[in-house]
Amino acid sequence: MNIIVFLIYTAFVTFASLRPMDSGALGDWDKLGHLGLYFVFALLAYWVTSKPRYYAYLCMGIVAYSGLMEVAQSFMPGRVMSAYDLLANALGVAVAMGLTRVWANSQKT
Repeated sequence: MNIIVFLIYTAFVTFASLRPMDSGALGDWDKLGHLGLYFVFALLAYWVTSKPRYYAYLCMGIVAYSGLMEVAQSFMPGRVMSAYDLLANALGVAVAMGLTRVWANSQKT
């Protein structure tokens, strides 16, 4: 069941990333939206994996995937590729990784 939820969320991220839109629609909230979307993505990845090493690999894959989504956006009407969006995506993944590490360590004691 966990993997199904993760795959559905992956489809949602793909849809949200590649739908045509007015480039200024999100305004100041754009980077926070990117961070939040990929934060949740990385939390779901933690839910799917059984070992910390696999989680790290999956998170690296999520960041690579976000890079591919940014490149693909350059071909969509009203969308642009942005290094700042990629940075916000990676930051969301990093924050989730940090929080899951703290949580996992607290469960050991």
